[in-house]
Amino acid sequence: MGALFLFATCKQTTHSVTEKETGIQADATEMEEKERPNDSKITVPSSGQKAPASAYVFKRNNNPYDQSYFRNPFDSTLYVSGTFCELRGNHFHAGLDIRTGGRQGWKVLAAASGYVERIKVSTGGYGRVVYIRHPNGFTTVYGHLQKFNGALANYVKDAQYTQRTFEIELFPKPGQLRVTKGQNFAMSGNTGGSGGPHLHFEIRNPRGQSTNPLLHGLKVKDNLKPEIKRISVHRKDKESLYQTGTYPYTTFSKWSEYVQNTKTLNLQPGAYSFGLFTDDYFTDRKNVLGINYCWLTANDQLLYTYQIEKFNFDQGRYIYTHTDPYLKWKEKKTYFRLFKESYNPLPYYRQRQKGEIRIQHGDSVRMKLYIQDYVGLTDSATWTVVGDTAGKQLRVALPTYEEKHRVTGNTSFTFYEWAISVPKKAVYHPFDFTLGIGKARPNALSKTLQMHYNYTPLHTYINVDYTVPAKWLSYGEKLCAISFNGQRTYYEGGTLNGNKLRFKTRSLGEYAISFDDESPKITVKKFGRKFKFRVTENLSGIDQITCSIDDKWILAEYEPKTNSVWGEIPSWIKGGEYEFKLIVSDHKKNRSEYKRSILLK
Repeated sequence: MGALFLFATCKQTTHSVTEKETGIQADATEMEEKERPNDSKITVPSSGQKAPASAYVFKRNNNPYDQSYFRNPFDSTLYVSGTFCELRGNHFHAGLDIRTGGRQGWKVLAAASGYVERIKVSTGGYGRVVYIRHPNGFTTVYGHLQKFNGALANYVKDAQYTQRTFEIELFPKPGQLRVTKGQNFAMSGNTGGSGGPHLHFEIRNPRGQSTNPLLHGLKVKDNLKPEIKRISVHRKDKESLYQTGTYPYTTFSKWSEYVQNTKTLNLQPGAYSFGLFTDDYFTDRKNVLGINYCWLTANDQLLYTYQIEKFNFDQGRYIYTHTDPYLKWKEKKTYFRLFKESYNPLPYYRQRQKGEIRIQHGDSVRMKLYIQDYVGLTDSATWTVVGDTAGKQLRVALPTYEEKHRVTGNTSFTFYEWAISVPKKAVYHPFDFTLGIGKARPNALSKTLQMHYNYTPLHTYINVDYTVPAKWLSYGEKLCAISFNGQRTYYEGGTLNGNKLRFKTRSLGEYAISFDDESPKITVKKFGRKFKFRVTENLSGIDQITCSIDDKWILAEYEPKTNSVWGEIPSWIKGGEYEFKLIVSDHKKNRSEYKRSILLK
């Protein structure tokens, strides 16, 4: 029989997100759903019957960008290891990651003429990064650089000596550091949060939004289509979402009997939505990439479609509304939802009746899912859902806990020595915040707090206070909070005020109280006018590094990934005997000093 859908009337609206709301002026298109009282029930023909005249046809957005303004940032064919808006844990990837053959030191070229408007040197994030402003109002970004060249290098080093700091952020005057299209201004590297040598490259529009560089005419080799790998099915039960952090669900492979159409997916009557785990590939299967286009139909009518071609940086953490955090935790795979929730503000979607099919006993719905990469290579999957009172009952196990608190707005509660304060803006939807106490872990002073589960994301920070017993107060400022992920321990910080240790976090999971009173370790690797040291720290992490010659500050670079500190004594320090000093301190003010006389020639 034909499935009955409560399809909404879709009205397309365009609105402007103000600078006060996002920090950036942006246009967004959304589908405004309103059910009309007289014709909200639409009978959709079942599989095997003639498709309606209005069967959905996917159309990509028009490409408004000049195809020749920007050039390749390398003098070679582009191969990528990361695509625009690929799903990256707690954020969308902002540009392209361009492969450099596993090596550093490739010449990085300006994609167009302009001037350097921003430079940052950091041990995290993009590491060494340059922002170039162009006459058309766009900005190109070049991250994880090994070093700067020419006037740019001199400008940065002068500023580092003036401010006596390695990590620095600079905003040159417009036109002060000009570059021409194709000019080599830096070398590619592996600095900051990079997991291997490559160039991170972005093109941002005049509103500050990151745009897909491939839409600007950059050519990459892509001869492999994306692949649908697994599909998730969710029964839309909000009480289950609040209790467990997820909807009752099941998942199946593209190679399952459902997608091979040898068996129908029989589900008990109710409302259902879907999710997708997928990968894209360009030239090989070693680099797993993301897709930007997807659409889902129910009996040939649009249920959901997704296109992402630009995004606002301040909305990046809303990836947790786009993906399914519970399935990431449970299956170790990143599924994204083929439905937009009311708490998802991202503007990339169109959907009907909340991305749900609503089936009764005997209803049959033919689902068709398509994904597409930038060059138009496509994969698809079809399956049939049948309403059946004897069909599959989707479930999810309730978490274990000693105590729970339903978080719906600003909520505070106390559990043993722990006091937790959750602001309303920290949560995406109401949920049951569960609590439990476990045994103390090695190197922890307190027992372990099970502060809910790490599959439930937080949008902003929550505050946690721990009442410190009198016998621990002698640790003073060395006290800190720690968290656990399996066998790994992470420093969470904390400030002692009286007998309360306070810290903040955007992650849930296992926590305890510990201390860090151990000084960093310094090991000499090379000593002379060119020097190199290995520095390690047991818990809180390196906070500050100071290097000097006869107490005159000199530049020392630091790379946390290799625990390396290195540099070169400047040529303006002439020959003679001097005192070399390296001071390293951690975030709990534990300090180590290496001091040695040096004879310079």
